[in-house]
Amino acid sequence: MDVKTMLFPYRFRLLGVIVGIVIAVLFLTIGFGRTLLIVSLAFVGFLLGKWADGVLRVDEWVSFFTRK
Repeated sequence: MDVKTMLFPYRFRLLGVIVGIVIAVLFLTIGFGRTLLIVSLAFVGFLLGKWADGVLRVDEWVSFFTRK
């Protein structure tokens, strides 16, 4: 059994740990404000990429936030 198949069930946990470590290093090196800017711009880029792929439905988001 190789390492790839052994770690496959834990791939999202490992990804979460790596992202957490990167964000922690950014907090410690460049500060809170700049890290928050980087994370928010990365999230906007992710949403734009998802929208360009046709997976993100903007009309569903608008109807979710405007419902009463």
